[in-house]
Amino acid sequence: MGDGDHYDFRGSTFHGPVIGRAEHDRGAGFTAMSALPAPPTAFTGREQHVRALLDVLDPDNTETRTDAVLISAVGGLGGVGKTALALHVAHAARTRFPGGTLFVDMRGYDDAPTAPEQAVESFLTALGIGRENLPSAPEELYALYRSALDSRGSVLIMLDNVSDAAQVVPLLPGSTRHRVLVTSRESLDSLTARSISLDSLSQDEAVALIERALRISDPDDSRASAEPDAVRQLVDLCGRLPLALQIAAAQLRRRKPRAVSTLVADLEAAIDRVRALRAPGRDQYDRDLVLRPVFDVTYERLDADQARLFRLLAQAPTSDFGQPTAVALSGVSPDDIMERLEDLAAVYLISSSPAGDRWVMHDLLRAYAATLSTSEPVLAHEATDARNSLLQDFLLRAASADQHLHGQLLAEVPDRFPDRDAALAWLDTEHISLVRAVEWAEMAQHSRFATALGVCIDRYLHVQRHFTDGTRVSETLLTAARREEDRILELFSLSALGNSRHQLRQYREAAIVHTNALRLAYALEDRSAQATSWSNLGFCMHEWGQHDIAAQMLGRAQEMFAQVGDEHREAMAWNTLGMPLLKLRRFDEAVRAHNRAQQAFRRVGDLQREATAWLNLGAALREVSRFDDAANAYQNAADLFAEQHDRYGEASAWNHVGSLLTALREFESASEALHKCEAVFVSLSDWHRVGNVRWNIAKLHAAQGQALQAKAAWRSSADAYDLAGDEELATEARQYAE
Repeated sequence: MGDGDHYDFRGSTFHGPVIGRAEHDRGAGFTAMSALPAPPTAFTGREQHVRALLDVLDPDNTETRTDAVLISAVGGLGGVGKTALALHVAHAARTRFPGGTLFVDMRGYDDAPTAPEQAVESFLTALGIGRENLPSAPEELYALYRSALDSRGSVLIMLDNVSDAAQVVPLLPGSTRHRVLVTSRESLDSLTARSISLDSLSQDEAVALIERALRISDPDDSRASAEPDAVRQLVDLCGRLPLALQIAAAQLRRRKPRAVSTLVADLEAAIDRVRALRAPGRDQYDRDLVLRPVFDVTYERLDADQARLFRLLAQAPTSDFGQPTAVALSGVSPDDIMERLEDLAAVYLISSSPAGDRWVMHDLLRAYAATLSTSEPVLAHEATDARNSLLQDFLLRAASADQHLHGQLLAEVPDRFPDRDAALAWLDTEHISLVRAVEWAEMAQHSRFATALGVCIDRYLHVQRHFTDGTRVSETLLTAARREEDRILELFSLSALGNSRHQLRQYREAAIVHTNALRLAYALEDRSAQATSWSNLGFCMHEWGQHDIAAQMLGRAQEMFAQVGDEHREAMAWNTLGMPLLKLRRFDEAVRAHNRAQQAFRRVGDLQREATAWLNLGAALREVSRFDDAANAYQNAADLFAEQHDRYGEASAWNHVGSLLTALREFESASEALHKCEAVFVSLSDWHRVGNVRWNIAKLHAAQGQALQAKAAWRSSADAYDLAGDEELATEARQYAE
């Protein structure tokens, strides 16, 4: 049955592609054709792509008319919404094409794709030429097709589901007033075309698609608005892939009383999420609502080497990875890996970053590839070997990077980086992947390398203040150590875990962990470990406000380090000891402690901790009214932190400088220093430090008699302390603001 110019052919059988109705009045010439399928009913988002396509599809656009033939190619992963976008745009642009529109599904990924000869015969029929008048030679068919187009006004030709350029080239018109719109899962690089590559929808767009799909079915369906958090979880589980979202919406429509959260729970529990994304029936374009076969089609077109690389890239710890990771996982040489990666990118199984140095695999593709790797024992063994190969590569690089952070290079560890900056840059780039890789220690086949990697990145996680990640890594190591009955690793893990919890201001939990480490150190009769545990526990007690106990513990640690001849750790103990001494108003002792620490750190080459010692020394010197010496100490600290690219440390130094300059009534310089460090702490989301800086800013305003500004700064300080979860300081700041 026809509806206007659109025909519904479902339920009928046709041989070859169907194009739609064309009216041919032999006396008055051709009328406009309208052969497009209906526009997508729940289309959302893609505004930027819609604007770009409408611009290049405009026959009156003088800029684009300069091309001999203008092709717009919409590419992307199967299920990403290429056809939906193209049809949405084609319907929006149809009034610009007085010659009409032609559409054909080239079925490029079917067992029997549409041949260009079949397509052109149908086009010619749609253009009003009877089949009995069609020439038999292909060259004559194409010539007649171009001639027929040349006699019409501008025509929009849409070629859907193209698998290669050979399906497109014979169907290109000979006139620049026509436009060709192509969709494909291939990049079609050989064509001179305006390429639009689609990615997943944004979270907001994906949520809107779910809500609209439910409302179209039932205007009273309020599940999406009633469960906004569950809908956000759902769209993320669907990878924000339009086909997966449509399937999820169909699953919800099928069971209308079903809460969105129950579907979320089902998908989270699914062993094979890709297989779970299926629904009965077919969509408005007569396609199955099943995700896995869409991926199967692309995977099965890969050659053996490409398929192997695709499976192994999914073994990376995260969805994004660099070239070295691809080399380590696959064993492909560095010289050949780029071409292999580009092959996968050409069929949208991975995508490259704008800089071209990182690659990304969609989460659902990763899940799909992971199931492929478990489908056969030989593939599972291949995946295990790939992970261990990557772990070894990560371990060698992390060990070298850790040496650069420590400032000591050892001959037995191959150096992978030219300098500290390069080492830190690599760690920053890979740090999420490194943390995820350490978590592979939960699997026995990866435990050895994963635990060693965790030890290597511990210093980095603390230097860069990734304390939540540090907690995850330490807990993973602790579990592995106890499973393997490795008491040395257990001791290391307890110390690292206690330090992370300490830095997260979880002082009670940190003290318990450090006490357990201390007991284990005594059980192992390890004097150095005992001293380290006393030092860690003492520092924790100081931060917890127990300064007397802290000074005793740290004094004991310093003496024990001296006895075992460990100058480096003794310096650390001196530096920490000075802090509770300062709180106890034992100022001269604090100055001596920090002086000794600074000098020792300089001797052993630990510039990071030397900077911290200068910072602490400045605070002690200020208390004994040696203001010039304090200012010099703070400046030395800031300079050393800057050399180490430690933004947090440098900001801490400027905070102290600002406070000192306020006391010295150098208000302009104080304001500059304080606002500089405030911006850094905000960027790092360290709200406790932000609260402290804003407190100092309030004191700066108060010192200048600016009461209103001071109260505003104290209120802002209280807000920051609220975010940090420090109710006591937040309350005190608000009292000052009253």
